[in-house]
This record gives sequence, C-alpha cells and structure tokens, in this order.
Amino acid sequence: MTEFSQDERVSRQQAAERLIDIAYALTAGGPLDLIAAGRRITVPVGKELRLERCLRSNGDRVQLELELSWSAAEG
Repeated sequence: MTEFSQDERVSRQQAAERLIDIAYALTAGGPLDLIAAGRRITVPVGKELRLERCLRSNGDRVQLELELSWSAAEG
C-alpha cells in the first residue's frame, strides 16, 4: 500500500496550480505525479473515476473536500 499525505498553506494561485496539475494528468490520461518535500509518487489513472465533493461552512471558515478514487487496475 502506498500512502501520500500533505498539508500546507498555499496562496490561491498555488492551490490553483496544484489542481491544474491534477486536471492535466486526468485530461491527458497519463499517470498522476504528486511531489512534495523531495518525494515523488506516480500512480496510473483509471478510465472511470469517482468524484466526491463536500463543502462545510461554519462562520468564517469554509472547508471544501474533493476526493477522487478509481481502480488502479483500469489505468
């Protein structure tokens, strides 16, 4: 089992760039590369994905969670 977890503070621009990198990998149909702290994880992307979106708002704090999952065997 491979696990990759990262929590960082970024600007809106940096967050958008990270999402664009993921979107490009999904659009191109190639593998998804995640890089942080000198560590690189590459995983194949399946043809059909499950997308879960969750939004929570409580006063001044907003939390948006995006979860993508797929079968690695399809990649």
